[in-house]
Amino acid sequence: MEKQQTDKRAAIMQAAMELIAEQGFHGTPTSQIAQRAGIGVGTIYRYFKDKDALIEVIHENVHGTFISTFTESYDPQLPVRENYLRIFSTLTRLFIANPYEIKFIEQFYNSPYGIAKKRADEIECDKPLFAFFGQGIQQQVVKDLPFEILLGLSLGPVLFLVRDHQNGFVNLNDQLIADIVSASWDAVKR
Repeated sequence: MEKQQTDKRAAIMQAAMELIAEQGFHGTPTSQIAQRAGIGVGTIYRYFKDKDALIEVIHENVHGTFISTFTESYDPQLPVRENYLRIFSTLTRLFIANPYEIKFIEQFYNSPYGIAKKRADEIECDKPLFAFFGQGIQQQVVKDLPFEILLGLSLGPVLFLVRDHQNGFVNLNDQLIADIVSASWDAVKR
């Protein structure tokens, strides 16, 4: 019985994430989520208080995956530059492999949901990235800029080019990924 509940919950979250990535938050009614998940609309409310709660849980899971990937790619024995290249190359490949997740996250952070999180300074899962950049600043190999700027210089170009890759405008192969991440490093290094 518990596996069936877990499967339904996962199906609801996957359906919601895909539809929101395709149509946006307001263009995705719970009736469409239920239809794609193969359940009744009322079933959604057995697992989630409301649509907002569902969106928050999806965000936590997706962002958690990105942070886990960062953490797994980070090797404290490596110099900051090598870690940077390794981490952001791995994240780029993750973004390419997960188009719905990346579209969802972009929409989340460009919506009242994400803005409210940033204003409330609740982005607990950004702490590993903050610490990483702090280490680079302390070692004087990364520019002494605010965290948001360093993150923007690092992820902005990657996200833009991943979007173009997903839309067929550019083919991000291993060499281009390495070149992009290297260019991003050049933007943040001292």
